[in-house]
Amino acid sequence: MSGKKYYLGFATSTDLEGRFQSVLEHSAQAGSSSLLSPIESSLELFVPELLQSFLVDTADMLQLSSWARKMVHSTADVIRKTSLMLIPKLLKKRSNEELQSAVEFTRDIYLPGSVNNHESSYAGSEIDAATFARFERIMRDIDAGKTQEVQQDLIDAMPLIVDTLVDGFMKRSINTVERSFVTRKLADGAIATCRAAGHGVVNKVFKDLTFDQYPIVADFLRSRLVYVTE
Repeated sequence: MSGKKYYLGFATSTDLEGRFQSVLEHSAQAGSSSLLSPIESSLELFVPELLQSFLVDTADMLQLSSWARKMVHSTADVIRKTSLMLIPKLLKKRSNEELQSAVEFTRDIYLPGSVNNHESSYAGSEIDAATFARFERIMRDIDAGKTQEVQQDLIDAMPLIVDTLVDGFMKRSINTVERSFVTRKLADGAIATCRAAGHGVVNKVFKDLTFDQYPIVADFLRSRLVYVTE
């Protein structure tokens, strides 16, 4: 697996790809207008698309029961509202210099179709080669019909997806800006809320999957695992 970088991510909409590009273009223009608007605009679309891809679409794909879908949608709504409440508080009155780390975050997560294996625009949080290989092994076992053998490994691995999303997307984006004591407490509380909500979905939903739902999980993983050849 040498010469590659590995990610857990999702295919972006054309609008989100355009907003990522706008952030990078504004940053490249010396003496340009404030970066605040394009960065805030990109994050305001990034959060709902992330939640749609990893929570809502997954629940719909698996054809979960009505109570399970309701729980997933409710969890996504809690995270969305918490995150969108936090974004303007963190970015308010930031100078272009203070926002450079947010630009670097955008540059790191934006994976154009020209550089990744899916050949379409993705947003990705980097993972190590061992984690990527673990998910690939789970997919191979599911594809080979070894559902029962892989069940516990999948249950154990699913919280890694939650932690990757919270740490690699949410926590990292928050840490790109300096925070006051108050905003730091707000951010820490938001991160804890989102992590607990995500783990709650895994514990209450994914542990109760039927064996015929596992191929859908394999397809889900296949569409979310991304690599870039260096």
